[in-house]
Amino acid sequence: MAQQKKTYLIGEVSKLCNISVKTLRYYDKIGLLVPEYRKDNKYRYYTHEQILTIFIIYKLRLLNVPLKEIKKIVSQKDMNIMKECIQQRLYEINKTIESLNDQYAEGELLLERLEKGYNLLEARQDGWTTESIQIEEIQKIPVMFTRSIKKNYRNSDVSVDRWFELFEMVTCQKLRVTGSFILTYHNKPLEQFYQNDCDLEISIQVNEKIDSPMSKMFGGFTAVTALHIGRNEDIIQTHIKAIKWLNQNNYIIIGPISEEYIISPVDVSNEDDHITKVIIPIKK
Repeated sequence: MAQQKKTYLIGEVSKLCNISVKTLRYYDKIGLLVPEYRKDNKYRYYTHEQILTIFIIYKLRLLNVPLKEIKKIVSQKDMNIMKECIQQRLYEINKTIESLNDQYAEGELLLERLEKGYNLLEARQDGWTTESIQIEEIQKIPVMFTRSIKKNYRNSDVSVDRWFELFEMVTCQKLRVTGSFILTYHNKPLEQFYQNDCDLEISIQVNEKIDSPMSKMFGGFTAVTALHIGRNEDIIQTHIKAIKWLNQNNYIIIGPISEEYIISPVDVSNEDDHITKVIIPIKK
C-alpha cells in the first residue's frame, strides 16, 4: 500500500513558510500555486513538494521576478528557463545599481557644495569678509564645455539653456558631474558687464577628460581669486576690487577671467545665498 503524502493546511503553510494566507490564496487564484488537495471546497491542503516550491517562489520574488515569469518557471520545471530569467534580472539589477550610484554621487556633490556654502555664510556672520582677495593655485580639472558668442550679453542673465545643454552632454558621454559650473569670458576684463557681444564659455567639472572637442582641462595656473556672495547683478563690484588689488600689487592678467558658481541659481533660489568665486589668471 502506497504511503499517503503528508499534507499541510493553508494556515500551517502560512506559519511554516512565513507567508500570509492572503498571498497563498492569491497564488491559488492566479494558478501559481494551487493546493494539491481540497475538501468540501473549503479546506486547502498543500504537499511537501509544494512547500519546497514556495521557497523557490520566495527566492525569485526577492529578485523581483514578475509572477507571470515565476509561474512559467514553476510549471515547466526547466532549469534553463530559470537560469535565463535570473541572468536577465541580474542585468537589470546591475543597471539599477549604476543608476543609484550616479544618484548618490550627485547628491553627495550637492551636499558637499551646500555645506561649503553654509560654512562661508557662517564665517561672514562671524566677521569674515568676502572682500578679502588672495593668490591661489588653480588645479587642473577635466571639464565639458560649450563656447559661443552671446549677443548683447548681460552678466545678470543666467544662461539656463546652456547649463542644461551641458548636463545633456555629460549624460550622453556617460560622465559624472563632480564640481561647479564655471563661466569664462574670452573678452577684455569687465566687457561682459556692458551689454556687448560676449565670447562666453560655460563649463562644468566632470570625472574624466574624454576624446571630444567639448572636453578639456581647466586650470593649471596661478590666479587672483575673490568671493562674491549675493545677487549676480552686483558681482561687477567684486571684479573691480580684484582687478584694482592685482594692479596695486603689480600682477598682470594673462588669461580670460572666470566665475565659478560654488552655490548657483540652479542649486538654491535665495539670491542672498549664491556664492561665486572670481578667478583671474595672473603673473607677476
